[in-house]
Amino acid sequence: MSHDLPLANIITLGVSEIAGERDFYRRLGWPLVLDTDDFVVFELRGALLALFGVDDLGRDAHAEPERGRGGIRSSIIITVDRPEDVDELTERARAAGARITQDPVAAAFFAGRDAYFADPDNNY
Repeated sequence: MSHDLPLANIITLGVSEIAGERDFYRRLGWPLVLDTDDFVVFELRGALLALFGVDDLGRDAHAEPERGRGGIRSSIIITVDRPEDVDELTERARAAGARITQDPVAAAFFAGRDAYFADPDNNY
């Protein structure tokens, strides 16, 4: 294994409804690089976001699927070039069907601006 390669470059979300999740991320304008009935992949500026049915992910990993309990378990950080891009992305996410949990504000834990939203399957 080459040490020049990143250790992690694909984020896989186990989702309850692939078609709805696919449509959400397409409405955000993210480039679709693989699209099957069971597995969907989007390009994230060098990394990939994969959507996999939660039951299929559980079978593949030989693990019990976690369906969540309504709270935040993880988040995917989307980096933008300018602070005002946070506002634009948040509005694009809202129009695509996201639930905005924090409107854009000055970030509390770093210099800059941030916001939070959840996709239709409650992934942040």
